[in-house]
Amino acid sequence: MKKIILSFLALAAISITSCSTDEQTATPQGATQAQEQQVTNKTAKTALAEICSETSTSVTVNRWQAPSSVDSNWTPVAATIGSVNVQWEGIYGASIRPVSNTDHWYVGTVDLDSECDFWNEWKSTIVVKNANLGTAPTDKYNILGYDGTISGTNYGLGYYSYNITTHIMTPARAIVIWKAVDTVPSSLNSQSITNPSAATEAYLVKVTAVTPGSSSSTINYTWTKVL
Repeated sequence: MKKIILSFLALAAISITSCSTDEQTATPQGATQAQEQQVTNKTAKTALAEICSETSTSVTVNRWQAPSSVDSNWTPVAATIGSVNVQWEGIYGASIRPVSNTDHWYVGTVDLDSECDFWNEWKSTIVVKNANLGTAPTDKYNILGYDGTISGTNYGLGYYSYNITTHIMTPARAIVIWKAVDTVPSSLNSQSITNPSAATEAYLVKVTAVTPGSSSSTINYTWTKVL
């Protein structure tokens, strides 16, 4: 009888030890899964926070020689808008274009009162620059500056007007920069006409002021990631 009782006690001890070991093993695994979920949630929240978060900034572009009315007399200045590398260039440094075309970024304009929250409503109203070209500047593709013709020079689609007497530049449209999908490798270039409604990433840029100086110009603007 004593042997039987001892056998039961031994089995019970083994069972308790086994359960305890399983619980100890399960706890770290559960903690790891919880930590992974927290990281995933944090990443998602960070990505969501980037959408519709407005950034205000400015650039100063210098004129290396007179007159101010010649595009090439202004030294381009590089800037970053979210994931996009752009440069401000041209007359009074107020023209903007994506640098090179490696990542297939394109520009167009939309109503100045367009808001980030309503991207899905106004994305189909974006006017594409490459579908509305003028004859200037020398590289006239994928660049936004003066809108229309001034002093006999046609700049095509742009975002601002200019009073040649008062030298006041007035932003009349908002700028949109979007990333296009290259379905056929190397089929897109800076001259391509792409559909902003099919973009995979997009930014809304609003120039708030262009302040010309004697040999430089400061462009104040905001940018917001809308997609």
